[in-house]
Amino acid sequence: MSTANTTSPTGTTLPSPGGFDRVLGALQSIGRSLMLPIAVLPAAALLLRLGQPDLLNLPWMAAAGNALFLPNLAIIFAVGIAIGLAGGEGAAALAGLVGILVFNGVFNTIIPQVGGKPDPNISMGVFSGIIVGLVSAGLYRRFHDIRLPDYLAFFGGKRFVPIITALVALILGAIFGLIWPPIQGGINAVGLAIVSLGAIGTGIYGFLNRLLIPLGLHHVLNTYVWFQLGTYHGAQGVVTGDLTRYFAGDPTAGNFMAGFFPIMMFGLPAACLAMIRHANFPKVAAGILLSAAFTSFLTGVTEPIEFAFIFVAPVLFLVHAVLTGTALAVCTLLGIRIGFGFSAGLIDYVLNFGKSNTSNPLLLLVVGVVYGVLYYFIFSFFITRFDLGTPGRGEKSTGLSTDWILPESQRGPKVPKGAKEPTATSATSATSATSATSATESPAKEDRDDVLAREVLTALGGKANVQSVEGCITRLRLFVNDPAQIDDVRLKSLGASGVIKRGKIAQVVMGTQSDRIASRMNRLLKGRSSGDTGEQVEE
Repeated sequence: MSTANTTSPTGTTLPSPGGFDRVLGALQSIGRSLMLPIAVLPAAALLLRLGQPDLLNLPWMAAAGNALFLPNLAIIFAVGIAIGLAGGEGAAALAGLVGILVFNGVFNTIIPQVGGKPDPNISMGVFSGIIVGLVSAGLYRRFHDIRLPDYLAFFGGKRFVPIITALVALILGAIFGLIWPPIQGGINAVGLAIVSLGAIGTGIYGFLNRLLIPLGLHHVLNTYVWFQLGTYHGAQGVVTGDLTRYFAGDPTAGNFMAGFFPIMMFGLPAACLAMIRHANFPKVAAGILLSAAFTSFLTGVTEPIEFAFIFVAPVLFLVHAVLTGTALAVCTLLGIRIGFGFSAGLIDYVLNFGKSNTSNPLLLLVVGVVYGVLYYFIFSFFITRFDLGTPGRGEKSTGLSTDWILPESQRGPKVPKGAKEPTATSATSATSATSATSATESPAKEDRDDVLAREVLTALGGKANVQSVEGCITRLRLFVNDPAQIDDVRLKSLGASGVIKRGKIAQVVMGTQSDRIASRMNRLLKGRSSGDTGEQVEE
């Protein structure tokens, strides 16, 4: 069972995180775990779209994509969330699979029947997968090292997890089979109310979608909108969610996705041009911002741009959130509908341009150009009027190192090539950050991420200060004992573009290398000596 350190380096026992911090941390963990099953969607959307008659006309390819989307999406979420919250453990994934199969079997038997079959109008969608995934992960953490009597010893430990999960899923399937029909009616009513708001509803969603990024909770909001909002009765039965309805052919779907295309393809790239134009060192700023702008335009991945100003110029992030909300509202008013399987970049735009339920795709480009102009001039005004410390300017006031806007491959500590002895920095880090790794260990045996993980752990206050760490797409999520021990300046010198603290919860934005760093930090934390840990409590 996992343990959490609650002792400071001075030997003082520190209080555990408060209730709100724990809830926020749990929501952030759920949001992070949702990214694993969501990462499957680009492959599903690509196969489904390319197999359509107006493209490659390959029914078997379309069927492959459809198999990932509609009938099995809940299974993917159950397995993905279970393995994500259990630290990649295969036993948790198997428990998630067993749990969702049992849950679905019981649920479909208990709900009202039509013609001897489950009512096709009643479906939990991905909610069933989310619930089973959370339960499976929780049961894994609770029972993965359980000891049973000798005559049952074979079923102890990790083997016990799928067994207990099946039993719990049996009970949950029966409960939800009885209570879900009226709950679904309530959810549908909420969805209809949001849709009935028209442009106001999509605008509020777009604003909140961006505003929740610093907390990492936008994935939770997206899950409801993309996979539960609205209902469509198609050839495959009842389909819910703006994203899944769009790919199922619903002519009314796509309102909650279309407005992101002008922002990601035009708005944020124009913001990059504004930041480069007003940088004190434009060539340095252009080195990262131009590639980030192209990434946003092509793929719809916006984090490299947003994290370039979200911490050093938060007013720009608020402006960005407002503009995103207005873009979704404008696209709704203009009747523009288009969806994406991954994100709102050129690739998804081209793939779905000719889809039968896509509407006004050319008008979307006009809207995009307008938003590009708006972003450029609005960002330019705020940067110059308030002297904001965007990339290439304001390093002294922000405390950022001179290389923080460089690509992550060019930041942080370097491993000496062919060195037989560690550098002074490596030796110091090894001594303070890990007792399991000898200070005389040759750096040549480590890769660059190993060195960076030790350096980051030291900057976080060492093993004694870190209770737990998880890696998301672009950030490390941590529970710490004493936030005051976190060295923000050191973390930024190692390549962090920002550090967020909320009570004992901390987030360190390290870019797309975050998951690799987190896995290496967890290996270091597992080697924590008894002298480091002090009192242990169950997490």
